[in-house]
Amino acid sequence: MKKLSLLLFGLFQTLLFSQTQDLAALAAGKYLGLKSISDSNKNLFGYFALYNLGKTESNKKKNKLEYIIFDKNLNSLSTGNFESDETAIEYYPYINSEKDLIITPSYSAYDFAYDASFYTPADFIINLTDYKIKKKDSFEYDGTDLTPTSAYKTNGELKDDNRNLKKTAGYKLTSQIVELNNNQTLIFEYKHERPFHKDISLKLFNEKYQKIWDYKFFNGDHKNNFVHFKIVNYDNDILITKVIKYQKDSPEYNFMVFDLKTGKVLSIVPFPYERNLYITLNSVDGAINNKYNTDDKLTSLIRYSGNPLNFYNEGFVKLIYDKNNNQLSFNDVHLFDDVYSNHKDIEELKDPFDSKDLDIKSVSFLKNKDIVAVFQKISRRNNTVSDIIMMNLDPTMKLKNIKVYPTQKNSTYLFSQYLNDKNDMVFFYANTERKNKEKKWNLFINTFINEQWKQEVLPMSSESNITIPYMAKEGYILLQEFNEKEKFNKIRLERLNY
Repeated sequence: MKKLSLLLFGLFQTLLFSQTQDLAALAAGKYLGLKSISDSNKNLFGYFALYNLGKTESNKKKNKLEYIIFDKNLNSLSTGNFESDETAIEYYPYINSEKDLIITPSYSAYDFAYDASFYTPADFIINLTDYKIKKKDSFEYDGTDLTPTSAYKTNGELKDDNRNLKKTAGYKLTSQIVELNNNQTLIFEYKHERPFHKDISLKLFNEKYQKIWDYKFFNGDHKNNFVHFKIVNYDNDILITKVIKYQKDSPEYNFMVFDLKTGKVLSIVPFPYERNLYITLNSVDGAINNKYNTDDKLTSLIRYSGNPLNFYNEGFVKLIYDKNNNQLSFNDVHLFDDVYSNHKDIEELKDPFDSKDLDIKSVSFLKNKDIVAVFQKISRRNNTVSDIIMMNLDPTMKLKNIKVYPTQKNSTYLFSQYLNDKNDMVFFYANTERKNKEKKWNLFINTFINEQWKQEVLPMSSESNITIPYMAKEGYILLQEFNEKEKFNKIRLERLNY
């Protein structure tokens, strides 16, 4: 079997591996995958490997899974197992604000919306002190009490509960329940009793399911009253929301800041983007981490888009809340005016009726308050991708620098990470080419250090093995090389000399 060969150019050199692990030899089950473990600020903790041990004896629709937790130096920290829910597709690890390791499942959006037998699969919590694992409780909410339960109800059962509530209480309850990563639960709710939407409120329950506060959006009921509510950002002290409030007259569009401990409204700031402001940054690969919080500031990057009267109105908004002076402020960048029209490499993107667009890949919040965003050109007609684009925006969202890297159609964005204590950043992408039986590919390493872009290329080749790069600790990259037929599956850290 030929091992992975690295041909390093420029400033790169091969150093000794800090550690290697053989994933094929560490567990008896079928290997399902390896994922990096990070917190919300991209701080790498380690890695999570998952294996399938087969169907459980009690329920043939469920699988028994074994996991291994590694630190960022590939030292094995713990092993364990749990039973998967049949509605779970894949499991993803992350570190929450309480410094616990959360294993959260993905599931079918279609089944969630339309399948009466579907239930939301459970998270698992691993305490990183003693590494004990437990299944997270579900809960039932009746409009007053939040009650823990070990049973997860199906869509059909929840619909029956609401139907019964309407029969007994005379109204239909709609609840938007958000489990915060500090183990508290936020509930936005209203009661629909024709022609009114009544008791439109926001409630917070603590980790013991006790109600902490209850905020009412209206003092009285009116048939025109309604609220569209979204969470923008939060930490253990502050909750920032987007609220569109409908009353007798035209709607109000505001950011509302709450004291998360008391429910007191700290600030209300109108915004001009009306209904075309989107809190989540989505790429074709999924949601992008668009928040960065410190002890005194909460920062978010959100998107606004065009409307039927102005398709050219599109851009990004940087929202900052300063705890020290209770000030919420925002700045934006307009893609058509500030970016597309001034740069020939991407000016074709300015036509809103064309299928060409920018797909956002990552956002980095640097220590000097700049933002570096990575995009890739994409055709919305068939999701084909091409050039990768980096934008450096100053603290007021003015464009400081833009760099376009021409790429091949088979180029794949991989990941980004901070360098030098968040003063700089780096991101990685790859492309592949196949010649005869040998599969060759290039790893492109793109650094942004001292406001200067630099690209280095690592040509790689493997005759029979598949190689996958992962995020690693600063100055390294993790390479996984495997061949399922030959039971070969190894990971190792490679040193990179930026």
